[in-house]
Amino acid sequence: KEPKDIQFSIDGLKVNDKLKARETKTFKVKVNWDSNATSIPETSKDLSLTIDFVQDTNNVALGGNITELVQDLLETSPDGTYEYMGGTYLRGDQDSNYIWFDGFLWRIMGINEDGSIRVVTEESVTTIPWGKQYTGKNYDDSHANDWLNNNFYPMLKDKDLLVSQTWCSEEAANRNSSRATCMNNLSKIQGPIGLLSLDEVNRARYLNYHAPAFATLTPANGDGIYYVNSDGTAGGGGNLYAGIRPVINIKSEIDLISGDGTRVNPFIYEDRSTNGKLNDHSLIGEYVIYAGRNYRVVETSSSGTKLILDGYYDSNNDGTIEESDKMMYGENCTLCTAINEESFINWISNNNETDRNKLVQTTWYRGEAWNELDYKTNLVPVNPYEGKVGLIRAGEILAAQSETILSKGHTVNDSQDNVREYWVSTFKNDTSAYVVPQGLYMFSSSVTNQYVVRPVIMISPDVQILGGNGTFNEPYQI
Repeated sequence: KEPKDIQFSIDGLKVNDKLKARETKTFKVKVNWDSNATSIPETSKDLSLTIDFVQDTNNVALGGNITELVQDLLETSPDGTYEYMGGTYLRGDQDSNYIWFDGFLWRIMGINEDGSIRVVTEESVTTIPWGKQYTGKNYDDSHANDWLNNNFYPMLKDKDLLVSQTWCSEEAANRNSSRATCMNNLSKIQGPIGLLSLDEVNRARYLNYHAPAFATLTPANGDGIYYVNSDGTAGGGGNLYAGIRPVINIKSEIDLISGDGTRVNPFIYEDRSTNGKLNDHSLIGEYVIYAGRNYRVVETSSSGTKLILDGYYDSNNDGTIEESDKMMYGENCTLCTAINEESFINWISNNNETDRNKLVQTTWYRGEAWNELDYKTNLVPVNPYEGKVGLIRAGEILAAQSETILSKGHTVNDSQDNVREYWVSTFKNDTSAYVVPQGLYMFSSSVTNQYVVRPVIMISPDVQILGGNGTFNEPYQI
């Protein structure tokens, strides 16, 4: 615009820039005066500056303090909220309450009475018997409570961000129980990690559940407990081999640095982008690209990084699991030998010599058949087999159905149709071994039957991270 002797420009701010909650963004207005533009240069010009702000993503600001963001979620929840034990929580289906925390995708539930933020994993993180038979009224001594506190909780990196609480194990008369209080708690302990109660599940009225069926900590009549099936229905039973979905409570003062709370772009509170050795920096549950395929971290040690394929063996790589891709467990786990044959190793390494050299020859274990349903008897180092490829053991972290397989990489709603029943190395007896289900409970099957395989590998401790932050969207490049 006239006079053209004087021109304005903006440096440091452009259209569609994102501002996090309470963020300050600095910009400069540059003035360029061309003294040679005309014979009589203009020396003044008016500036009009207009900035339009558009709130992004369903009225939830990017980043910011977690409490303020959760309060926004509660205020804008399409299905309202519910009260439980003094806290306020989200009801119904939600699409903006996802958070990435310590290697796993979690769902924000709401705000506890003490102000901490309650979250539950988006997936079952293992599959085990809840406890000994007829002990449903004793959550404190259950296998579920033991596994949560001695297997899952120790591997979390940010324990200092968690708040201990009382976990309500109050017997329910029927599967429709939806109490807002806990009047007769059978649990006598406090701790940083636990499970959902049946009352929470029913009050939330959230029906998009996940395979396999998962356990609550609510006792049922007859000394069993209540489970939530993958179709959202609840039922009581003995100590079935069910999924475990941990619940934790995060301190209210943490700040989120990015994300909009959707499944494809969850809230993130720290940047995990890093360089260095994979086994030094990766967390259990995080994603890694190896030989062109997505894997997840199961364990790290001086021996290397144990990874499980975030999918199933697919011999022709066509994206469809056919009958020919399934394998027998076989007597004394002939499957354990088959997955270490040359053709299978070639498939694992995608016929790439560099990637093949990243694999470490390892001693794998089948454990022992579960004794009194105790998951720990299977995790002892017995019944070994050697190789570069193994199977996950029942009771290990990620011995369930991955949420990214259930959702086809966050492209569709979770569905049992997207997952397959697969072998674990755990055996029941000489003629049967255990299988992770599509939707209900882990079961044993004849070793002559055929199911798909989720290979587990050990990556050399010398492997370096070249990029990525360990999330599904940005897996570690190695």
